[in-house]
Amino acid sequence: MNPTDALDIGRGFTIKNRSCLAAMTNKQSNDDGTLSEEEITWLSRRAKGGFGITTTAAANVVEKGRGWEGEMGVWGDHQLPGLTKLASQLNSHQTISLVQLFHGGMRAPREINDVQPISASENTEAGMNGEYTREMTHDEIIGMVGSFTEAAVRCEKAGFHGVELHGAHSYLICQFLGAKTNRRTDEWGGDIHARSKFLREIIKSIR
Repeated sequence: MNPTDALDIGRGFTIKNRSCLAAMTNKQSNDDGTLSEEEITWLSRRAKGGFGITTTAAANVVEKGRGWEGEMGVWGDHQLPGLTKLASQLNSHQTISLVQLFHGGMRAPREINDVQPISASENTEAGMNGEYTREMTHDEIIGMVGSFTEAAVRCEKAGFHGVELHGAHSYLICQFLGAKTNRRTDEWGGDIHARSKFLREIIKSIR
């Protein structure tokens, strides 16, 4: 297949080519998680340039899970106007528009979020000043699944074509998948199937 050929990717979507803009940590969003005009312009120019898929930077599903300053958010309806504007501009360039959903977990420092970081188990992370994370309770895990789902619905309302779940780079979903970071003995830990339950529940809930 020629890389410039259109490709059917399922669920009723066809991409115009096989080029994909990965999620970039550009730190351009406002303090309340709303998109800045600079970030909207930057992403829109990438779509105009011809990417078949254009993915936003990591977007936090809860306010207290931020991993860095300038991170875009999808946790509140106050962010919908900017998200809607971005989706409209991306879609006008015939790109598939995706939002990457994210929670920092143990990599969400107190100095940014003013709360003790949470994770699958009690963990430490380099650069966190030696602070241990707090292991999430069962109810908190269920609530986090809901937060990912509400964020995805918000993205759909804004007009994006889909979402990408950030399950890498030692952030929250990855922390549940990892044998060293997830040492739970309940239904959310154990073998890889059990450790993947958090991710599987998020996928099921969003769909």
